[in-house]
Amino acid sequence: MAMFFGPDRNIGTLGRKARAVSLAAIVPLMAACSGAGGKPPATAEATAPPLACPRVTIPEQTRDVTRFRAGGSHDLTDVVSRAAVLEYSGGCEYGPDGVTVNLKLVLAAERGPATRDTQGAYRYFVAVTDPSGRIMAKREFDTTIDFSPNLGRGGSVEDLQQHIALAEGATAANHGVVVGFQLEPAELEFNRDPRRNF
Repeated sequence: MAMFFGPDRNIGTLGRKARAVSLAAIVPLMAACSGAGGKPPATAEATAPPLACPRVTIPEQTRDVTRFRAGGSHDLTDVVSRAAVLEYSGGCEYGPDGVTVNLKLVLAAERGPATRDTQGAYRYFVAVTDPSGRIMAKREFDTTIDFSPNLGRGGSVEDLQQHIALAEGATAANHGVVVGFQLEPAELEFNRDPRRNF
């Protein structure tokens, strides 16, 4: 059985979930988005250049998650489900008191041969990093993806919005946002295994 993780018109209707996140009290001088630049405050001059948004990255080791049935091996026939972050988009808008960031994640999942479950439950994270790459704040989110009856696949669009407090005129361009699945140690070990063939 081939496992699917590329874009596909047959993946089914994506469920849309809106989630509000505020890191203003935790992480000053940071934002998370994938847009090329943010809009400056409305009071700024029309000729002012846009303030840049931080870069979004999805580490290969946390881009997908594979679940196996209890007591089984790591063979393809023991796979319960798999899920992956397919893509992201977003932008940010600066204001006098900070920046508002919008991040849209497209997730896809499919049922494996070891179960007939109609949905899969997954947890992913969004972390904000400083210019040195150190994680300064991290939030985790739970999502459930329904599998289509005929293909056993499904997807979800996760909408994240947050406001980050910034000094007026400051930029968060040197910070970043890291997105991926929150993995158990065994799941991370499987993703890192060079012998993995699916």
